[in-house]
Amino acid sequence: MALSQSLASLVLIPCSSSPSSSSSSSSLAVAASGQTFRLFLRSGSSSSSSFCSQFCTAHLSLFSSFLTEQHQRNGLRSVERRAAGAAWNNVVVRAAAAAAAVQGQGESKKKVLIVNTNSGGHAIIGFWFAKDLRAAGHAVTILTVGDESSDKMKKPPFSRFSELRDLGVETVWGEPADIGALGLSSFDVVLDNNGKTLEVVKPVADWAKASGAKQFLFISSAGIYKSTDEPPHVEGDEVKGDAGHKIVEDYLAGLGFESWASFRPQYMTGSGNNKDCEEWFFDRIVRGRPVPIPGSGLQVTNISHVSDLSSMLTLAVEKPAAANGSIFNAVSDRAVTFDGLVRLCAKAAGKEAEIVHYDPKAAGVDAKKSFPFRNMHFYAEPRAASTKLGWESKTNLQEDLKARYEEYIAIGRDKKDIKFELDDKILESLLTPVSV
Repeated sequence: MALSQSLASLVLIPCSSSPSSSSSSSSLAVAASGQTFRLFLRSGSSSSSSFCSQFCTAHLSLFSSFLTEQHQRNGLRSVERRAAGAAWNNVVVRAAAAAAAVQGQGESKKKVLIVNTNSGGHAIIGFWFAKDLRAAGHAVTILTVGDESSDKMKKPPFSRFSELRDLGVETVWGEPADIGALGLSSFDVVLDNNGKTLEVVKPVADWAKASGAKQFLFISSAGIYKSTDEPPHVEGDEVKGDAGHKIVEDYLAGLGFESWASFRPQYMTGSGNNKDCEEWFFDRIVRGRPVPIPGSGLQVTNISHVSDLSSMLTLAVEKPAAANGSIFNAVSDRAVTFDGLVRLCAKAAGKEAEIVHYDPKAAGVDAKKSFPFRNMHFYAEPRAASTKLGWESKTNLQEDLKARYEEYIAIGRDKKDIKFELDDKILESLLTPVSV
């Protein structure tokens, strides 16, 4: 079992509590802030239990420090910390990188290159993937498009790359078109998390093949699926033949890598994201403004925590034969309606939300500009990852939104001066008064 998977099954609870009957009996006491917690491993695997016991024993001080911090912030209570949690992730992954040698016996560790975009919602994928790979003991280099001195690097996740360097990740910058001239060493695995067209991806893929890479992974998009009367989208559904991502997938299939795979994500959330998702809803909820939703609000979509995508990618690296030649919908396994997302965001913020529905055409607005998601059912299921890789989601949208709201408040966005011209136009068309 990969370290990142093992740690995702750890539960920390006060010793006065008891694990569920399905939990493993493997446990270990951790003292923090005057309270003794016991760490349980939810797994039937004795080998993974043994490893986690070794790992946790070696790094009790890190767990103790983390729990003490949580006690100071939240008081003593039963808490579950998955690797998806921002603070917990940093503690676990930092310790995991230091302890990788403990697990490394008998396992083949790989050199992985991540070619990472310098903008957009996909940038966060490379950031989390690098952390997961280091937690599993792999050597990681992340090549970010452009120049390190660019203003883009002042935004997350790039502004947090020191976290990667602390874990032993090599961070470099440059142009993928000139990747052969960057002086990079050879790699076992290359992920292109940048290109959307063959023109951009081809130099990277050709270089990877020529330099001896055995596996090539590509971040595509679920947006290339054609609209369907039978949602959700599943792997094998018809796609737009002229889509750039599809042309790239076809090219990779013919290059002759020992293993290649393509991943099609949708909307993402998670610490380090620099593209608005839940923030759009928080902006209105915290200011007591109505939340304008196009149509009925019953449209179904998928909001995935990036840790689910990253764990899927990590499994592909560790199971190259199982991943070979596959398309994976890189999404979480639950859908949410537009109205449901408003209510979940309001709950995360501890506030009430007023939802108003409108017809974009009647309101005289373009829904692509007035709302952050496609105004339609747009939902995929991760069937291939489940059946081929044994992947399963480890996240919970309500918990993820609460963590994101805490970050939203921490950066002071609730105090930011935001203009709502399109909202006001919509509300005026509905004759809905807006409080000042």
